[in-house]
Amino acid sequence: MCNSMKPLLILLTGLFWTVSVYADCDGTGLWIFPSGQSIKQNSIFVLGGYAESQHVILGLNKKHSIYLKSGHKKIKLLVTEICVGQFYLTQAVLKPETELEPDLEYTMYIDSLPKNENFNTYNRTTHKYEPVTYKVVAEKDVEKPTLSEKPKEIRKSLVHFGCGPSIHVVFSNPAKDNSDVTVKTILKNVKTGKETTFYIEPDGDIINVGHGMCSGAFDFDDSNNYEIEFSFMDSSGNLTGWTGERIQFTKPTKQTDLHNE
Repeated sequence: MCNSMKPLLILLTGLFWTVSVYADCDGTGLWIFPSGQSIKQNSIFVLGGYAESQHVILGLNKKHSIYLKSGHKKIKLLVTEICVGQFYLTQAVLKPETELEPDLEYTMYIDSLPKNENFNTYNRTTHKYEPVTYKVVAEKDVEKPTLSEKPKEIRKSLVHFGCGPSIHVVFSNPAKDNSDVTVKTILKNVKTGKETTFYIEPDGDIINVGHGMCSGAFDFDDSNNYEIEFSFMDSSGNLTGWTGERIQFTKPTKQTDLHNE
């Protein structure tokens, strides 16, 4: 489910970590969108939490204050939306309480984290984990992502591993934008009528819907028929919404040859 709240209150999907019941996986993990180091003055953020770290997401600005800091300047991040995935993932959409100042460098902080939590990001240049830091570009982004066509199903994937299956339905990603894009995905189980909303970061020109061996935004139960819609949001919160009928599809049921992945 995904809950919207008033402002005063808010690469394969989820293969980074998993619950402690699986011997090959850890039990915590936090990550942030956008992942780059440059943002616009009106940037928004999406913070994801895996397994035990879901408690951090649900406790933001209650037990765990979250904010940006540059020198003595401190900007609170408001939680505008909470999305609970189906397989050990929860995320929050965050909006700065006041506009970011151009040319400043801000570091993101989360207070009172448990001792086993580590909120850092991997720097591909230095090959080290570092604090989550952004440099603000002196401009606002008000342009929505553009679509060359509607997304369409490309293939299905089902691979059984020792700790559980990795299962995905892969769709095309037709979105273009000058900044990072995340996909607001609404999946409906046709049999039960249940809908689940989660923001998925596309993998280049594809969108993976499902879950990895350990975790993921969406799970497929005994039902076979599903429908889905995609809305595309850039890192400044500009949203190109879905229009028309949702895409109908069935879940993967046949084992995929790893050599064909």
